[in-house]
Amino acid sequence: MQIDEFVAQFKTYCQRRFPSNTGTAVSYTNAIKYLLEFMNVAEISNDLFSEIKSIEPDIRDSESILYGELQKHFEMAGRESYLKKGFLKAALSVLFDFEAVFSLGSPSDAILIREIRDNQITVNFSGENLHRLLPTASHTAHNYNVRRVSGTSEEATKKVRSGRKAEKYFISFLTKTGFVQNVDFFDVANNKNYGFDVRFHDVGLEIKNIKSGAFYLSDNEIARLENTNTHLILVDIDNGIWLLKKESLWLKNAIKDIKEVRAYGETHFPNLDISDIKILIDDSIRPEAEEISDCTKERIIEMLK
Repeated sequence: MQIDEFVAQFKTYCQRRFPSNTGTAVSYTNAIKYLLEFMNVAEISNDLFSEIKSIEPDIRDSESILYGELQKHFEMAGRESYLKKGFLKAALSVLFDFEAVFSLGSPSDAILIREIRDNQITVNFSGENLHRLLPTASHTAHNYNVRRVSGTSEEATKKVRSGRKAEKYFISFLTKTGFVQNVDFFDVANNKNYGFDVRFHDVGLEIKNIKSGAFYLSDNEIARLENTNTHLILVDIDNGIWLLKKESLWLKNAIKDIKEVRAYGETHFPNLDISDIKILIDDSIRPEAEEISDCTKERIIEMLK
C-alpha cells in the first residue's frame, strides 16, 4: 500500500473519531504523515505499527538520540509545532487504536528477512556448560579456483539467519538475567530507524555473531559507534557473550584501518569499491572484551549505563 492511501484511511478514521473537531483530525493526520516521511517509509507494510511502537519511547523522550534527529527533521521543514505542541505524541495513541481496524491483506514475501520468517528463528540462552573462549581467526589467502558454492540468495539467507540467531540469543540472555523486553530493552534489529539491534535504556547495542572469529561493520554501524552511545556485543552461541565498548582502542584501530584501506583504494584503485572488510579477532582484543555471560543484572546495568 502507498503512503498516500494509508494516510487517507487514517484521516478518515480521525474524522470519525473527532467528528466535531476537524482541526484535531487534520493535525493528527499530518503528524503521522510527517513521521512516516522522517522514517523514510516508501510503502506501508504489516510491520509498520511494530516499527512505530518500538521507537515510541524515544519519541516521547526529549533527551533521546532519535528525538533529536526527529526534532531537526521537523524544524528543517517548518513543522516543529507538531512536536512542541504535542500533536505527534497524541496522534500516536490514535494511530495504535487505528491498527485494530486497519487491514493491509497478506504480507509481502519480497523482503529477505520476511522470507526467513523471523518468528520461526528461536534460540535460548543457557549459562550451563559455556566454554567462554573468545573465538579468534587467522589470516587466510584468497582462493580463486573454481569451486561449487551455494547460490547468492541461499548464502545471503544463511548470513541473515545466523546474525538474527545471535541477536535472539543475546535477547534471551537479557530476559533470563532479569530484564523485561519492551520495558528495560527493545528489539529494534528490524527497525530501519535504528542503526543497531537492541536499545537498552538509552544505549544502543550492535550484536555480532563471531563464531568464525571475525565480523563486519557497515558504514552506518561505524558512524553509530563513533558518534552515538552504541557498543558492540560479540556472541558465539553456546560459548559466550562479550561486551566491547566503543571506547575500545582495539575497535578504534580497526575502524581507522578500514578507513585508511578504503582511502587508499579510492586513490589507487578508483574503479573498485572496497566494502565488506572482514575484521579478524585476535588476542590483542582480550583485555578490552569483557565476558558477560555470568554477569548479574546489576553488573550489566553498571557497565552499560
